[in-house]
Amino acid sequence: MIRMRTAAAAGAIALLGVTVLAGCSSSSESTDAATASAEAGDSTQMLPPVIIAEGDTSATCKVGDFLDIIVPEDKLAGTTVDAADAGLVEVSQAKEEGGAMFNPGGKCVAAGTTTIAVTNPDGSTRDIALTITE
Repeated sequence: MIRMRTAAAAGAIALLGVTVLAGCSSSSESTDAATASAEAGDSTQMLPPVIIAEGDTSATCKVGDFLDIIVPEDKLAGTTVDAADAGLVEVSQAKEEGGAMFNPGGKCVAAGTTTIAVTNPDGSTRDIALTITE
């Protein structure tokens, strides 16, 4: 009777060991696949936006990057942005959505240089020289 219990316990431990090893090898394989995918440039992670602070007069970004143009909260409603060359950067206006306010910004779509004009509600403007690289 004791031998049967010992044999059953040994079998259960062996089965548990195989299960743990199988779980580790799966995890390792998926990690290797994710690493290979990232190295191949097939990344689905979104990069953080390029932050353009209130006093910045120039910025550099890469094609595909998003821009976040910081505007004081009391001037956010009514602030507009415009790109001198809409073929290089697609601008997005400040907006309120779901009770939250979002800064104006844009997406860099082609390499080159352009200027983004930020117009405040009082009519004052500032220009941001934008360089977009490949």
